[in-house]
Amino acid sequence: MPVDDKPSIERHLLRTLGDNTLDLIYAKDKQGHYTFVNSALLRLLGVKSQEEALGKTDFDFHPKDMAQGFYDDDQRVIASKTPLVDREELVRNPITGESRWHSTTKVPLFDDHDQTIGIMGITRDITSAKEAEFAARKLNATLEERVAERTAELETLAQTLQSERNLMRTLIDSMPDNIFAKDAQSKFLLANHSVARGMGTTPENLLGKDDFDFFPQKMAQSFFDDEQRIVQTGKPLLDLEEPAVDKGTGKIRWLLTSKVPVRDADGKVVGLVGIGRDITARREAEQASRESEARFRSLTDLSSDWYWEQGKGLQFVAMTHANAKSGYLSTEVMGKILQQLPNTMPLSGTWLEYESLVAERKPFRDLELRRAMPDGEAVYLSLSGLPIFDQDGTFKGYRGIGRDITERKSSEERVQYLATHDSLTGLPNRTMFSQILNISIESARRYGRKLAVIFIDLDRFKNINDTLGHDAGDILLKEMAQRLGNSLRSCDVVARLGGDEFVVLVQELEDAEQVGKVARKILSAAIKPVIVLGQEVRVTASVGICMYPEDAEDEQTLMKNADIAMYRAKEEGKNTYQFYSPDIKARSLERLVLENNLRLAIERNEFFLHYQAKRDLKTGAIAGVEALVRWQHPELGVVSPAQFIPLAEETGLIVLIGRWVLKTACAQNVAWQKQGLPPLCMAVNLSVRQFFDEGLVDDVSAALQESGMAPELLEMEITEGMVMQDSERAIKILTSIKALGVRLAIDDFGVGYSSLAQIKRFPIDTLKVDSSFIREIPKNLEDRAITEAIIAMGRTLSLTVVAEGVETVEQETFLRDHACDQSQGYYFSRPITSDEFVKLMKQQPEAIRNYPPEPDTTPA
Repeated sequence: MPVDDKPSIERHLLRTLGDNTLDLIYAKDKQGHYTFVNSALLRLLGVKSQEEALGKTDFDFHPKDMAQGFYDDDQRVIASKTPLVDREELVRNPITGESRWHSTTKVPLFDDHDQTIGIMGITRDITSAKEAEFAARKLNATLEERVAERTAELETLAQTLQSERNLMRTLIDSMPDNIFAKDAQSKFLLANHSVARGMGTTPENLLGKDDFDFFPQKMAQSFFDDEQRIVQTGKPLLDLEEPAVDKGTGKIRWLLTSKVPVRDADGKVVGLVGIGRDITARREAEQASRESEARFRSLTDLSSDWYWEQGKGLQFVAMTHANAKSGYLSTEVMGKILQQLPNTMPLSGTWLEYESLVAERKPFRDLELRRAMPDGEAVYLSLSGLPIFDQDGTFKGYRGIGRDITERKSSEERVQYLATHDSLTGLPNRTMFSQILNISIESARRYGRKLAVIFIDLDRFKNINDTLGHDAGDILLKEMAQRLGNSLRSCDVVARLGGDEFVVLVQELEDAEQVGKVARKILSAAIKPVIVLGQEVRVTASVGICMYPEDAEDEQTLMKNADIAMYRAKEEGKNTYQFYSPDIKARSLERLVLENNLRLAIERNEFFLHYQAKRDLKTGAIAGVEALVRWQHPELGVVSPAQFIPLAEETGLIVLIGRWVLKTACAQNVAWQKQGLPPLCMAVNLSVRQFFDEGLVDDVSAALQESGMAPELLEMEITEGMVMQDSERAIKILTSIKALGVRLAIDDFGVGYSSLAQIKRFPIDTLKVDSSFIREIPKNLEDRAITEAIIAMGRTLSLTVVAEGVETVEQETFLRDHACDQSQGYYFSRPITSDEFVKLMKQQPEAIRNYPPEPDTTPA
């Protein structure tokens, strides 16, 4: 490093130190306006840059009463020219609402004429220290010494600060934390007094040296290895607890250290800065707290409701609160041994274990007893006792404690019930059904009987649950549970597996037709309307059946095959039932293989994009392009989107695929521009899962930033049904995307349920008319009318209207004559590769000259 660069490097290092300190550091003028704010305070105030904070006051960030308190403190310091030292106060974070303890020191700032020009303050989060203080009560022994040190440091600091460099240099020297900077070889460039004291030297003597000159080899090597990783990777090392030898005392002290890289103007890592806080007292307090907690636990292990004593003959000689807490009368207890207590027996059913322990004069713990009360109720008790010996070791009896555990036992019984039953419907759960099914299989095997397992999944339940809320979903599930139970014989069993899945065990069957009748009864019961929260709703069911012993002979296979058959019923259109067969299993395995290959396709980068151009119906020029994902499987070839998109949506993989499509499409758009093509609007489709994914806005922003594409060249396409599922949530998401400068389009418009009043609420730019309306134009008068209405609505709302699925010149002519803005379809351009799209763009001048084409007048 050149000598001439040292002041700028040091200033850069000092600024980095200030921005990475854990304390809140600030300065204000006499009117309370911020003139300096470090990064820690910026984060607390919820602003991103100093420019947003400088010139503002506490009234801009905090509640009025809190800001007034800060202002009054500042004015007292300015008026009295006396520091406010280590004021501890509970401060509420204006962003998170969390209240934490802080220690604040404020000192007056003077100009060259010794006139007060403002204040400077340091605020430290002392929540951990306060908590340790409350726990250990002995951690503030050095508080007064620290107050005096900090006051002296701040008074010196306030008098000598003439520039930003002096401010930061004096600041780090006056802080009790270890502050240092090193070059890329881990040699000291700067160190404050706290670092030097711990290493038994001066700050000046540290310059140019490294940790090997002051610490044991192993410890210094650990420091060096950590720092070299920072230099090599450029990643910070934060909040590392590490030991260091204090040369002054020879003892180990613990530091909470953070080290961050320092980069030059070109972004190269040229060194690092570190901040270390002495947490020895905190660790000692935590250890003391753990020891105190252990002592507390040992004392409370035997805590209970009453105390008792027995003599050497094991007769009770004392019992506190016998009549009130134990439930026994004194006359029922005194002079009797435990085995003689009325209507009392151990839960184990025998006294042998207890008698064995007391015979050997050993302690006993949590001896659980059951006492039958006169009213027939049972009371449960727990006794724990320790043997008593005198100074000569002679046995004197037992003393101990007892408690009423009736409530706990009731809770255990309730827990046992909940462990085997569904808490919502009261039906057996998966665990209990598994036990019942295994028993039934053994019985059927022994007596040569048949049984069937029926899997039931409610169709459209998720839609109702999402639309009307979970309370409505719970009401529907309880009603379905009741209906299923009423559809079965008393010997059959229905259980809820979770969500909207139920399973039925049908026993003692004659043939498959008997099971089919049960399945039809289930379908009939499910489809009847249900009144939920004042609204009539309907659901259907998909039912799968597996027979024993024809289809499977064990519990696991029966359940699995019934599940496979149920999914086949869904594929057949739902509201039906299917028996398991090997063909169904094969199709299920095929679907599973496709799903596994889909997961691998992401890792193997097997996806690629095709691009379909959109034509401007006024000029004939290419007005934009839509990116369409394709899958090139190494063995299956090109897999149709109709096969893998629904599967990706169901498994959630569509989010990863959609993120890849978004980044790839943006990168391709920029690549075309670099090839000399004019800027074009790139449309990218969003799936339902991707649209409602929490990371969507960040994904769009990242794709734009990484590619460098202008936001207005990106158009996100969503379907009409997606925004109508949860319109309020959709508006928030669309508004966030729109704030990035990205265009928004409603795809497949016209097939949903939205109206003009609804559509105008969404911040969209484009309507894409669904291809189902374009297909029969100009033959179908109804489709023509709908298309004309959509175009007119789009023009009313100043939206761009794009017609999808345009395949003939007649269709395009009709759209152009009715002022539709753009067309997209096979008539103008099929989905093509990026290279083919470049060729298509280069053919534009000739195509525009011949636009519009003459209609074909040849007689049919």
